[in-house]
Amino acid sequence: MEKLIKEKILYILVVIVVIIGGLYGCWYFATLAIDSHNEVVQKKAELETKQDKLAQIRKQKAASKVEKKKESESGKVIYEVLGQQFSPEASFGIMFENVLSNMTNSGVRIRSIDYNYQPTDDKILFANVPGYNACELSFTAIGNYSQFQRFFKNIAKENYLSNIYEVYIEPYDKDKTILIVKFKIRLYTKTV
Repeated sequence: MEKLIKEKILYILVVIVVIIGGLYGCWYFATLAIDSHNEVVQKKAELETKQDKLAQIRKQKAASKVEKKKESESGKVIYEVLGQQFSPEASFGIMFENVLSNMTNSGVRIRSIDYNYQPTDDKILFANVPGYNACELSFTAIGNYSQFQRFFKNIAKENYLSNIYEVYIEPYDKDKTILIVKFKIRLYTKTV
């Protein structure tokens, strides 16, 4: 009988150990599942936050592109010369070439050119912004109406900022179809 009692106690202890082990195992796996679930929820929240930030950055980039496109369509940009190897006077070389080639292509003939690298009434130079330069070209040129029209349209279509002003037109005394035009073009560069 004692043996039977010992076997029953042993059996009960084994059952208790199995039940406790099962409960512990359930608790352990439930804790792991809850931790995994919490981690997944946290990662999902981080992913949504990063996706929101990415969407905001994309919207800002798209808005910036639209704004730059509007600026380029509505206004001109200042010609930038990279590097400090050019003096402010030398930075206008490409722009001079553009103006002169536009004149040649339009059929306008140049009588005289005067350069002023420090126009006193220029707002950019007056503001004394570092790196910005202005040059005023004063021309006296000869051509007919259609040649000057082509020239002024080509200058207006240029991508870089240039202002045409103080245009004075008078007909040539010997041939009224030929015009003598005095005008000024102000060019701008930025040395970076």
